[in-house]
Amino acid sequence: MTLRIKRISSVYIKQYFAAEDIRLAFSILMPYILRQWKAYVSLFAFMWIDISLTLAYAWFFGAVTDAAIHSDFHRLKWLVPLGGLFLLLSVGSTYFGNYAETISETGVKNDLKADLLKHILLLPFNTISNLRSGDLLSHFTNDIHAIDGVIGSSLMNLIRLPFIYLAVFIYLMQINWTLSLISFLVAPAALLAGAVFGLLLRRNSRLIQSLLGNMNTLLSEIFHGYLVIRSFTMEKSAFKRFTEQNRELLSLELQNAKLRGLFHTGGYAISSIIFLLSLSVGAYFISIKVMSVGALLTFINLVDHLIYPLTGLAGQWANLQRSVAAVERLSKVLKQTPESPRMPIYYSSMPSIRTIHLQNVTFSYDSRNPIFDQFHLQIPAGKIVAIVGPSGAGKTTLFNLLQGFYKPQAGAIWINGSRTDKYSTSQLRSFFAYVPQETFLFTGTIRENLMLARPGITEMSLVQAAEAANIHPFICSLPEGYETKIGEGGVQLSGGQKQRLAIARALLKDAPILLLDEATSALDNETEYQVKEALGRLMSNRTTLVIAHRLSTIRNADLIIVLDQGQIVQMGRHEELIDEDGLYRNLNQVQGHNREGAMVS
Repeated sequence: MTLRIKRISSVYIKQYFAAEDIRLAFSILMPYILRQWKAYVSLFAFMWIDISLTLAYAWFFGAVTDAAIHSDFHRLKWLVPLGGLFLLLSVGSTYFGNYAETISETGVKNDLKADLLKHILLLPFNTISNLRSGDLLSHFTNDIHAIDGVIGSSLMNLIRLPFIYLAVFIYLMQINWTLSLISFLVAPAALLAGAVFGLLLRRNSRLIQSLLGNMNTLLSEIFHGYLVIRSFTMEKSAFKRFTEQNRELLSLELQNAKLRGLFHTGGYAISSIIFLLSLSVGAYFISIKVMSVGALLTFINLVDHLIYPLTGLAGQWANLQRSVAAVERLSKVLKQTPESPRMPIYYSSMPSIRTIHLQNVTFSYDSRNPIFDQFHLQIPAGKIVAIVGPSGAGKTTLFNLLQGFYKPQAGAIWINGSRTDKYSTSQLRSFFAYVPQETFLFTGTIRENLMLARPGITEMSLVQAAEAANIHPFICSLPEGYETKIGEGGVQLSGGQKQRLAIARALLKDAPILLLDEATSALDNETEYQVKEALGRLMSNRTTLVIAHRLSTIRNADLIIVLDQGQIVQMGRHEELIDEDGLYRNLNQVQGHNREGAMVS
């Protein structure tokens, strides 16, 4: 224990006793506490009832004892019913106090969870992409549940325990000031012990919370990369990484258990010492007729209440420190500036797109290596525009900029003559229907995934979109049809089936701009032809941008833009670009050779 204390720097000790972290925790949690003000007012009222009953019970035991010793039957007749009244008050106070405590704690946690999720959903794309999913999950599963030390009964105990100590000490002084002073001189040892153990527990709790975040991240990677792990026979290494972290967590939890055990043992030892001293000295006072037996019984019953508020206050301080560590982790997310102050909404009626114009756009992910530098592009309305180029040319970045996931450091993007930063997030995102190359589907039924496209979708629209994406016959062949559950991430569907569902979902959104990241890449030749034919009909009167990885899929595009290192190096139709000696012809030849080689092999 001594060695462990020495490892903690004086800077950390100062931080432990500083009020800044506690002010931060309460500044975050106070709005949620105030929402549950009725429960906290009830807890405050029950606190005074509890203090009053504590003193009343001690007085009752002493009074009944003295009445029995002196054979005062008349006094006993009204003391016994009074004891019954105290019992009823105690039972009622305990029941309603526990109920108010549950409301005060779960209400704060539920509201905080909801607001935290809302805040995360509104964070800018570049912010959320730098946060680990395991840490975010840990905020909900661990950190929020670790804030008990600053809410509910724990918060009230920071007020209640000092008042109990003060009330009991005053009452005991009236019984016998000598015994009270003896107890008073021994009690501060409990405060010192609590401060030391609270310091160690806070440090340990921070390590535990951080480790839990790392473990959640690892588990998330294992579950999402399950096929890769099995394919590369990485089961042993994945299991080893988890068991190492799990052993480290066990070690930290055992250290916490030792610290809590030592703390409670120390508190019990101090209480026992004071009890024995009070009993011994009190017995002597009875023998010399200074105290009555009832007075000593009252004192003995109350003397523990002179110690446990101090040990309890130290314990509450330790709990407070653990909770402050959890709130610190939450604050790192909550202090991030959201992209929008309110949740986006779906715009049902969107104007037709006349122009899309990128003017002198400069953008970099790290502010050092620009993806685009003074980039200029005019996208014709109502046309199919293909974006091609080698990996890293800026194709996906262009899609992200158009949808407002990232903001250019210089220049501007215009849609229909207005800068995109003048549109609300809801308006801007409603312009686009996006089909990524890697399809993501939500756990649930086929119908639920399609209904996400926009509110109020009719059954006819649902079926028409599924037919256009050539997925309706497959859905009808399933025993439960559109009510079929597809599993987590659509695991029960093939790649082509998932892609066609994503296309149907994008079509149901009915946005004026379609963004297709090689949306037919996962389809076989026959299905690809059918879907491309359907998309061709539905693309009329819409502006369509296609990121093309296979040049054979964009031969009929109205315009092909060739990107290389963030610059437009060629632009035109397929026939025009094939006749030019440039990157497009080289890419086409490489793909042709690759296909020929594949066929030979």
